[in-house]
Amino acid sequence: MSTPATASAPTAADVAHRRRSLTIASVLLAVAAAALWGSSRLSWASLVAADGIGVPRDFTVHGSDWSSYLTPLAIVLVAAIAAAVSLRGWGLRILAVIVALIGVASVAPAISLLTGDSGGTYAAKAIDLPGRYQVTSIQTHGWAAVLVFVAGLFAVAAAVVILRAARGAVGLSSKYKSPAARRADLEEQIFADRSTATGDAAANPAPDRGGVASDATEGDGGGLNERMLWDALDSGADPTAASPDETDPGRRPGGASGADDGPR
Repeated sequence: MSTPATASAPTAADVAHRRRSLTIASVLLAVAAAALWGSSRLSWASLVAADGIGVPRDFTVHGSDWSSYLTPLAIVLVAAIAAAVSLRGWGLRILAVIVALIGVASVAPAISLLTGDSGGTYAAKAIDLPGRYQVTSIQTHGWAAVLVFVAGLFAVAAAVVILRAARGAVGLSSKYKSPAARRADLEEQIFADRSTATGDAAANPAPDRGGVASDATEGDGGGLNERMLWDALDSGADPTAASPDETDPGRRPGGASGADDGPR
């Protein structure tokens, strides 16, 4: 009876493809984060306001004034670089969705800059302009909005690359796992191999040798149970051995116990 096919381990080409994809995604995320941070420091609008007493004054509205979440979004994109390296599978897919949403949301302030506020009401509120001042003129800087659009585009492109890398993701290398995690993986593999061997033995039973094998099977409930496997691991024995003869040197053919049974 053949055992079910298991998922094949990632090949060197898969690992190289994932590494290359994550490198591209990291560069895209870094550029998007830098663009958002840079746009928050640029001048988005210039106001001229007068209070009716003195001469009119000039006021500058920066990107961080126009939209207070440009810098936090840039920080999240930087954090996404580290997350992309450590996550795999559905974790990478969720990360890709989050990055794409950030890219889409980041362009909202740029749209508002290009489409409205001809009277300067929002710009005056953004810089907490005192109420005694009245905005006489406003000039917006569209190139700052273009930089935000570039950041959003790079973020969405990074999300697409991360989503593609999620197909062959293998996560962190086993050398970064703790000893307890590696031991747990080894025990799970031993239990899986033992279950497979037990299933093959049940499907192809060996001939009954004088009723001894059948009695042993009936006595222990069909072979080693999980508790017995744990006890074997704790004692240092190999629970995957097919029979006691493989773990007891004295019971092997030609071993010490059988040395005196030969012809004299």
